[in-house]
Amino acid sequence: MIMKKYILFLLLVLSGLTFGQQESYYSLYRYNMNVINPAFAGADASNMLSFTSRSQWASVEDAPNTLALAFSSARENNVGLGISLVSDKVFIEQQTFAYIDFSYKLQTGGESALFLGLKGGGNFYSADPSSLSAYLSVGDPSQVSLSKFNPNIGAGAYFKATNYWVSFSIPRLFNVKRESDNLAVTAKDRVHTYLGGGVDLPVSEGIFIKPSLMIRKVKGLPTTADITGMVSWQNQFDIGLSIRTNSSMALMSMISLGMFDVGYAYETPTDNGLSQLNLRTHELVLRINLGEGDQTDKEGPAKIE
Repeated sequence: MIMKKYILFLLLVLSGLTFGQQESYYSLYRYNMNVINPAFAGADASNMLSFTSRSQWASVEDAPNTLALAFSSARENNVGLGISLVSDKVFIEQQTFAYIDFSYKLQTGGESALFLGLKGGGNFYSADPSSLSAYLSVGDPSQVSLSKFNPNIGAGAYFKATNYWVSFSIPRLFNVKRESDNLAVTAKDRVHTYLGGGVDLPVSEGIFIKPSLMIRKVKGLPTTADITGMVSWQNQFDIGLSIRTNSSMALMSMISLGMFDVGYAYETPTDNGLSQLNLRTHELVLRINLGEGDQTDKEGPAKIE
């Protein structure tokens, strides 16, 4: 037990999470975008429900584990609405992000459109340091549980054309301190900035190459970029590779089964210091296209392939 906790602590140090657990990385970010960008609400389909499960370093006890649920709907008058719930647990910390998303669609000509979005909600954060080992035989008065709700807002923009897209977002605009006086837990929510884009390149009938890039910047941590390349057959089966700079690489696949999309990513670290620890990360995405619903405007945005 002690050795497993030591290994987890070492992993957190090597991966930069000692600044406090921050927003989760996603290998399959393209399929749950409104978790990080409120402008995506209603932009992908008329009514879309997505579920993501990410188990990081699955062989290590108390390693990061993330569950994300998102729903978005294209409404009348160019308005999109959505909700995003993220449960994130690592070591002694547990946090749940709960947000409502709003977007507005600006038609820019042809089949392209610019979506502007706002996100409002907060983070339910808790930490229990009582399980940490102490050097003294008497109890440490600073090792008491912390539970706190931190409200926040976010903003984003999303441009969609026939065969390419660009995304920019700051899902939480304010730094929020999590700690209280006389506690062993000292952490805060840091502002995350995301900039990404991708393109669909036809190479033959029914076959596309889909390169994409997502850059994430957090104050106090190195800038990270996900460089992804997917090959798609008739927009029904995608397979590809993603490389996260200075961190990991992932094999990914996505299959469309009517109203269902199912995706899986298998991720392994590229850092030499972690490669010998047999660390594996599994990420699963399920999306359900719920159709047109009760919209007055039945056209809505077409599904992005």
